Amino acid sequence: MPAVALLTVKEVIRRRILLVTLVLAVVFLALYATGVHYGYRDMAAHAGPLQGLMAAQFLALGLYFGSFIIAFLAVMAAVGAISGDIENGAIFAIVPRPVRRSEIVLGKFLGYGLVLSAFAILFYIAVLVIIRVNTGMSVPIRPGALGLFCLQPLVLLAVTLLGTTFLSTLANGVASFMLYSVGFVGGMLEQIGHLAGSQVLVKIGIFSSLVMPVDAIYRKIVYNLLSASGASYSAYMLGPFGAGSEPSVWMLVYTGLYMLFFLAMAVRVFSRRDI
Repeated sequence: MPAVALLTVKEVIRRRILLVTLVLAVVFLALYATGVHYGYRDMAAHAGPLQGLMAAQFLALGLYFGSFIIAFLAVMAAVGAISGDIENGAIFAIVPRPVRRSEIVLGKFLGYGLVLSAFAILFYIAVLVIIRVNTGMSVPIRPGALGLFCLQPLVLLAVTLLGTTFLSTLANGVASFMLYSVGFVGGMLEQIGHLAGSQVLVKIGIFSSLVMPVDAIYRKIVYNLLSASGASYSAYMLGPFGAGSEPSVWMLVYTGLYMLFFLAMAVRVFSRRDI
């Protein structure tokens, strides 16, 4: 399994997926830092006591779109992890050897997971540094929140690995992004429901979190970071990017089981697939 993981990391580098995503991330962070610097400077002059709220909104915005960029990397890196190898015949050089198919799937998960976690850590720290330098808002790194930020792409990675065991590369990419979109759109609707007092929208958001729990993880991160920073205002004031209520520990347990289920199904489906 470690050998498969190492080959997976080398494949990500060879296919330049990581390079493209890094370039996109640098462009985003440059624009984000510029926007935070000038936006906060110009708006803070008229915000008065609401300067802290503005900084929190910029923080939530950076983490939100950062999650999207990392999700893009997770899907694009693993979308053809197995189906692509089958289509180009590379899988036939691996399967006949004394390597279990479960080791292939788990090795690829480990390899992609290491790359995604390293990328997520750098992005997370970059957003917090930009906020602190440009707004003065002291936001601790919080290892728990950092771990949750790294967990987001791993959940989507498990889903994508299952899809690549029985879907074509293109179909898997579409399906993974659509499932990801369901979670984030539902999360937006839930926050709007909290603001508008609509229980229907809140229930839709809860249901979407069960279908794809990545958005619930994001809400947990934002809630914890703002609580740690000593923010005294309500999370409702952040609008759709905030957290009307903190996701429970049971939601995190569900997320862990959700990821393990999809990973186990990927192993099972690939083990039974006739190639």
